[in-house]
Amino acid sequence: MAELLTSIGKLAIGFLGIAGPVAFLIICLRVRDQRESMLYAIVLAELNRHHLRGLHTVRVKFRLLWTDTVVIDLWNCSREQVCHVVERLSVRVPPRVRVEVNGISDCRIEFSGENKAVFNRCCAIS
Repeated sequence: MAELLTSIGKLAIGFLGIAGPVAFLIICLRVRDQRESMLYAIVLAELNRHHLRGLHTVRVKFRLLWTDTVVIDLWNCSREQVCHVVERLSVRVPPRVRVEVNGISDCRIEFSGENKAVFNRCCAIS
């Protein structure tokens, strides 16, 4: 009976040793996918205005443990539209997310959710 219990224990430890890393990887990928869908939902909810439809592209770049980056390209938008998008998104994004908004003629604005509505770098808009 004791030999049976030790062999079952060894089998259980071996199974956990093999299945544990696979389960951990699956959990990490699921969390990443949930973060991705949450960021897309936040950004697309802000960009779903009738005057911005068809004028933007959105890309999300992920890192497993650190900051995520959302890149928004706004084409044929005025300076005011770019500023309104930046103001609305700076309030809505989580602190760990860095947002880049590329606009008209060499305009690039980067901000993060940690510093609401404070821009890291803003090139001149002409």
